[in-house]
Order: sequence, then structure tokens, then C-alpha cells
Amino acid sequence: MEAINAITQEAYSGKNQTILAMHAGGYPSAEYVTFKQALTIGRCVRKGEHGVRIVKIVESTTQLDGQGKLRKGPRGYTVFNIAQTDALPNAENVAS
Repeated sequence: MEAINAITQEAYSGKNQTILAMHAGGYPSAEYVTFKQALTIGRCVRKGEHGVRIVKIVESTTQLDGQGKLRKGPRGYTVFNIAQTDALPNAENVAS
């Protein structure tokens, strides 16, 4: 099963696929979210659950001498399998 982001429905790439496959732990789903992404869809990571650290190459703009310079670099994220989350009690109030 290919690991995907539950929000964007995009597959993780490269080493992240391997890392997530190694830590799958028998979860019935291959969908993953960050803690903040879980909250945006009305879910919360259960207390005591451990996430998996992945790395994504992101673009950022830095200001040097008044000029913006575009740079790419790695950024770490912790993701949780959707099975590690529960619905929030007032989930109907969360914007989709």
C-alpha cells in the first residue's frame, strides 16, 4: 500500500515511502496527517501515540540586503496514521 497524505491525497515520495512502510505497524489505512492537519479535519491524535518523522524539501524566501532570495531546503515533519486519531467531540464545528 502506498502511503498518502489524507488531506491532499498525494503520495509521499522517495525515502518517506520507505520510512512510512517500515513504521506501518499494521494500520488498516495508508493515510497520514500532521497534528495540525488532523485538527483541520476535526480529528485529534490520541494521547500517547507516536508519529513518524519524515523530511520534505520546501522553498522559502530569505531577505538578504533587502532582496528576497528563494532557497530550497529540507524540513522535518512528524506524521501520524489516520488510525491514530479520533474524531473531536465538536467536529461538526470545524471548517472543511
